[in-house]
Amino acid sequence: MSAIWIFLCFALATSVCWLAKRAGVLDHPNHRSSHSRPTPRGGGLGVLAALGLGLVPALQAGLDIRPAAMAALGFGLLGLADDLLALGTWLKFGVVIVLGSLLVWLAGPVAAIGAGDALALPLPVWLGFGGSVLWVFVAANAVNFMDGSDGLIVAIFVPVGLALGLTGEGAGGYAGYALAAGLAGFAIFNVPRAFLFLGDVGSLAIGGVFAAIALQRIETPGEVWLYPLLILPVLADVLLTLVGKIRNGIGFLSPHRTHAYQLLSRMGWPHWRVALAYFIASSLCAVMAMLGAALGGVVPFAMFAGAVVVATLLHAGIRRLAIRSGLDLKA
Repeated sequence: MSAIWIFLCFALATSVCWLAKRAGVLDHPNHRSSHSRPTPRGGGLGVLAALGLGLVPALQAGLDIRPAAMAALGFGLLGLADDLLALGTWLKFGVVIVLGSLLVWLAGPVAAIGAGDALALPLPVWLGFGGSVLWVFVAANAVNFMDGSDGLIVAIFVPVGLALGLTGEGAGGYAGYALAAGLAGFAIFNVPRAFLFLGDVGSLAIGGVFAAIALQRIETPGEVWLYPLLILPVLADVLLTLVGKIRNGIGFLSPHRTHAYQLLSRMGWPHWRVALAYFIASSLCAVMAMLGAALGGVVPFAMFAGAVVVATLLHAGIRRLAIRSGLDLKA
């Protein structure tokens, strides 16, 4: 994508975010919120506008934009409905599964998985399709769960978008640059102090679009590991926190404040410091994923496995520090 298109995506996102802020659809704080006063939401509309604009040159180049466009439209509409109408959790989960199934049908399911081409395990169609739908479900919801601190999604997904753009041909590369540019435009209103929130319209769409791009770009069994690696700071925080909730007797869907980023905030870290920590982690994962894509073979799996070990140790360390600080991990 040319620098002009990237700038246009940034400018469009900034303009739409300004309009969303003036629209005044407010996010009211509750006992789990990291903010203390009502704040406008809907900044995700700006990111979606940038994604849509970024797919125009991809379409002009004859590339298949259907998975990314479907994800942006479908998850964006779902998120917008939730922002405006506060949909029930199970209804949202059901719609995400339907959207995930449509995306897998468009992009194609994962056909094999393994540490490398020589160590690949072919998957039955039903398992590949079901596992791919689960990937979309987890990615979309994980990003949504992590959207709870000023600048956090910007810090994580600007490196992700740039990595997609730098490593990929096809529509995914265009979408990656557009995502990074759109989040940069949104950041004007969200970093270092939030005057506008992303909203579910943004967080669900970002996760859904990323998952769709991953499915479309996976061609070999080893490449399967590159995309979980790219968003490992998100996946590790969400999934390891879920394990901690279960161990502490907290219900799967029960409200809580025990994500690693929430614990850091509760221990006194300012939002900018939390965002910086996740930016560093995301950037390291992006570099590892790009190296894995370049080297191929067993390298993607090895890098993913190593990063999972490090992320698990860091998450456990944050939880131990929170306990020593007197925080209630059942709250």
